Parts: sequence; C-alpha cells; structure tokens
Amino acid sequence: MSERTPPICYSCGKSCENDMETTHYCICDIAICHGCINSVKKSDTTWICPHCKEENDVEKSLLFRST
Repeated sequence: MSERTPPICYSCGKSCENDMETTHYCICDIAICHGCINSVKKSDTTWICPHCKEENDVEKSLLFRST
C-alpha cells in the first residue's frame, strides 16, 4: 500500500500538511497555500488557478469549510 504525499503548494513548493485547513484546491488537483493565495487572487472572492486558469471561489475551494 503506497502512502500519499501531503499536498504541495503549486506556487511555492512547500508542504501544506500542517496547514490543510487554510489550503485552497483547484479541480485540476493542485493546491495553493494560504501564503500564496493572494498572489493568484482576481478579487476578494475569486482566484485564478496558475495551472489550468480555472476561476475558483476563495471560500468554496478550501478543503475544510465551515458549514
């Protein structure tokens, strides 16, 4: 059984293992850490994926969201 690696930020390359609650994800399966999200934001509510150019909602792209 192979172990999965923790998400790695597409922008800076750091492991997001300890920051999963503030890491953003795109449908193309990349992660953006909390420190890099501002560099890809289009507005206060949306960000553009640097890999596939998909527009994502800042809140809805968090792995863990409050209900």
